[in-house]
Amino acid sequence: MQSSEFDYELPDEKIARHPVSPRRNAKLLRVAPPSYIKHHTFEDLPKLLAAFGCDGLWVNDTKVLKARLYMKKPTGGRLEIFLLEPIKGIAEQSLASIGQTTWRCLIRGGKRWTAEYASLNLAGTNLEVRPVNPEEGLVKEDGGTFLLTFKWTGKNCFGDVLDALGRIPLPPYINRDSDDTDKEEYQTVFARLPGSVAAPTAGLHYDKILMGDLEDVGLSLSRLTLHVGAGTFKPLSEGQINDHVMHSERCVVNRFTLELLRSQKRRVATGTTTLRTLESIYWMAIKHKYDGAFPNVLTQWTPYELDDLGMSYNEALDYLLDIISSEIDWAFQTQIMIKPGYRIRSIDGLITNFHQPNSTLLCLVSACLKSGGHDQNWKDLYDVALKEKYRFLSYGDGCLIELKTS
Repeated sequence: MQSSEFDYELPDEKIARHPVSPRRNAKLLRVAPPSYIKHHTFEDLPKLLAAFGCDGLWVNDTKVLKARLYMKKPTGGRLEIFLLEPIKGIAEQSLASIGQTTWRCLIRGGKRWTAEYASLNLAGTNLEVRPVNPEEGLVKEDGGTFLLTFKWTGKNCFGDVLDALGRIPLPPYINRDSDDTDKEEYQTVFARLPGSVAAPTAGLHYDKILMGDLEDVGLSLSRLTLHVGAGTFKPLSEGQINDHVMHSERCVVNRFTLELLRSQKRRVATGTTTLRTLESIYWMAIKHKYDGAFPNVLTQWTPYELDDLGMSYNEALDYLLDIISSEIDWAFQTQIMIKPGYRIRSIDGLITNFHQPNSTLLCLVSACLKSGGHDQNWKDLYDVALKEKYRFLSYGDGCLIELKTS
């Protein structure tokens, strides 16, 4: 399948620059198999899910870091830094570090910047940064990234330093600088564990009133974590979609997550990151059954290379519950790519935004529609949304895709 099959024309005026207020007033396109379409708002979500028989509403509770820094070079020029990931350990450990840490970053304005520290001082907090090996200067890695060491004084951890000095990293297609409102608006109300450089945007539609309405119909949020990386914005590679190299992201679940999943009969995932985590759990069980151990990274083609041994999703959960006895968090990396031909096992419905052209997320939406018994394809839905003036991308509206799973 060609990546060009996931392209479409998205007029600039359809891209939402700010969210609606209140959040629950965003439009919601309900899609049910084989060809049912109806227009709602997120205020209708509780009654829609109740009528659907949903007893498990899953969300990604990752928290977006203030990962964009504007530093001053010794020459006086501005250096823009976008933190991606720590080079050692996990984000939570690096954010808790005091005094120094090293991260993989993207930079803008690095021309003629060598070994000297660039700095940022605000509200009594001073942060300095320079290349990880000053004697070598600024060395670009494959992929255009750089390794930078950050130093600061005082007893604040790096997470507190970023909170004080950093800015929310809005996606490039929003095409504006972040402002004070984005500190709340580009963060889900249930965000808990810091580590993402982009928001799980389907969750941005939830507010406290909507969550209360969900509880009134017996639906409290079920939580897991996937830290969203900048690779989520990477367009499909030209040519075959099988030529695309997926980014890897860190998932965090625990035994309670597995027990909760096992107790539910009809699950709905909020967002593509939530779905990718739920599907990855299944394939981690399959890999362990084959190899007797969990892989460090669940590769993007694992689901297409392994026989699933006829194991259902609930059987996979039972298998994992037999071998995971600890109550501590279980973390793993997933690179899974969900594309047409993939069979969705973990959910009966997906809530998701309208995604950018040439995106792996469109591949995932297409897979959900095909796997879920729909006559429409993703392009049919997007044509309807464009015609009905839905707002697109991170701050835009959403859709509820119901799947036929039996």
